[in-house]
Amino acid sequence: MSGDLDKLFKPSSVAVIGASANPSKMSHIALRNLSSGAFSLYPVNPHEKELLGMRCYGSIMDVPGKVDLALVSLPASASLGPVRECVKKGVGVVVVTASGFKESGPEGARLEKELVDAVSGSGTRLLGPNTMGVFVPAHGLDTFFIPRERSPRPGRGNIAMLSQSGAVSISFLERAAASGMGVSACVGLGNKADINENDLLRYLGSDRSTGSIAMYLESFSDGKEFSKVAAKVTRKKPVVILKSGRTKSGILAASSHTGALASSSDTIVDSIMRQVGVMRAYDEEELADSARALAHVGHLRGDRICVVASAGGFGVIGIDLAESSDHGAGLKVAKLSEPTVASLRRVVPGFSSVSNPVDLTAGVTDAMYDEVLEILQHDPGVDGIFMSLELQPPGVTDALIGIAEKRSKPGGVPIVVSAFGGERTAEILVSFERKGVLAYPTIWRSIRALRVLAERGRYLKRTKTFSEDPR
Repeated sequence: MSGDLDKLFKPSSVAVIGASANPSKMSHIALRNLSSGAFSLYPVNPHEKELLGMRCYGSIMDVPGKVDLALVSLPASASLGPVRECVKKGVGVVVVTASGFKESGPEGARLEKELVDAVSGSGTRLLGPNTMGVFVPAHGLDTFFIPRERSPRPGRGNIAMLSQSGAVSISFLERAAASGMGVSACVGLGNKADINENDLLRYLGSDRSTGSIAMYLESFSDGKEFSKVAAKVTRKKPVVILKSGRTKSGILAASSHTGALASSSDTIVDSIMRQVGVMRAYDEEELADSARALAHVGHLRGDRICVVASAGGFGVIGIDLAESSDHGAGLKVAKLSEPTVASLRRVVPGFSSVSNPVDLTAGVTDAMYDEVLEILQHDPGVDGIFMSLELQPPGVTDALIGIAEKRSKPGGVPIVVSAFGGERTAEILVSFERKGVLAYPTIWRSIRALRVLAERGRYLKRTKTFSEDPR
């Protein structure tokens, strides 16, 4: 199974069946996106001799040598023949992009069954149909048929994304690119006629380049198998899922989108996820934020949080959001030790608060942030630090990025930053990300990330797989 999927994630040769000379066609866009990849690329179209400077072949059977991955970019009604030829050729994985299969009704379901029958019992696996395919930046693999100039792709990183929706995939990748976050892979599940979330979760669980796994699902292919696979994977690396189809209307919408079958009640789904250590997100922003936190930090050793701010109001908001169970994260406000308080008094202005939150006032400097973070990281009663960063005070410079990077090294108490402002702030948030510092543009998103990390820590303690050094 692992070897089969190596050909999906790390192919040495790729064919695009239905490649078009028309720049507006999806197959042409996919071919262009693939043209800079680290593999041999073969356009297939009997009506063309050359595309993008590459020889065009009449059929997959004419392509020389073995083909690991074939992208079939043709209408649903024309996809079966090429898939059968791919099986005859011995192609490792076939990606069928077209919609119009099971999700469209009985006739589409019949066509989809014929696709499955074509690959069944062979050495060829099928991804899709109704999928955008796969994106692996480390190998230049990008079958997504969206132009890069319209939808920026992120660079290489350690977060993998599995999605039953192409739009959710693109949204995830664009968020990653905008924030400076990298990904190891992004795969569109589509209708999951053959390769499903369990196959891919199992593969990514053993993938050394993947640190955390994000998933968008509308249905489970096999709930019992998912539970078994997830229970094994989550002991090694974190998994966070945005599961839609939680309501009656949502279930109907999912059925018309990907042909998803109604799953168990959401209460049961939630219970199973908790049992096997899968964390849950409820919108696409929370999914991306949680996956990023888990990849960067791993987990917290406990749930005692200290808030640091140079503006009293933001400190109070941070404390409320951390402690409140109704409208917040339900974390504990750390009680600072007497030695910690004494050390803080020697660093911060005499009129500022050194309880929790720690108020650095508008007179804050880079050096003050550095000293305060060091003091707090040595307090055994602090499991995580939220730092509300105000960039406007004159004593705060870009040097703070390096300070936060230094204080965010593995083994220390994790720090999560939030910063508000305009264009400069957005650039600095990206700089934090590229330096491995977990940072978000709002207080709530930062506090929520700490909650996810604390939840991960509790699960690891429960399963006796906890490590003091989460990374």
